[in-house]
Amino acid sequence: MLRARITFYDDRTGEIVREEDKVLFVGQKPYTDRGFVKVFVAFLRDILELEELGSGAWRLLLYVIDSLDYNGLEVMLDPRIVPKRLKVSRATFYRWLDILLKSGILEKRDTRLYRLKPYTAIKGQMSRALESEPDF
Repeated sequence: MLRARITFYDDRTGEIVREEDKVLFVGQKPYTDRGFVKVFVAFLRDILELEELGSGAWRLLLYVIDSLDYNGLEVMLDPRIVPKRLKVSRATFYRWLDILLKSGILEKRDTRLYRLKPYTAIKGQMSRALESEPDF
């Protein structure tokens, strides 16, 4: 479970405009040390604001993050395999993928090859992941 208290301030006056509590339930298994991934706080803050993610696109996003190679941001998303692993239809998979693409979290690089936005999540070191991508 992720819990965040978000406070919105007026840039000019510094006054609190509004406060919100956001809670997101992720997964059903107890947390362990295996599969450790760094997730950047700024990214968590941004995605908590994206209502379009709902509960579905979150599942695909977590699948993407879990599928990353070390020191890399690219991931293969095969529409014949991923929907089966997530136990959803192909149409649902494409709908969730479209949400991640339109939000800028993912970028399409090639057929079935996608890249996670830098400074979102990484296994390893972000600097090494960006070294291998001179065009970004």
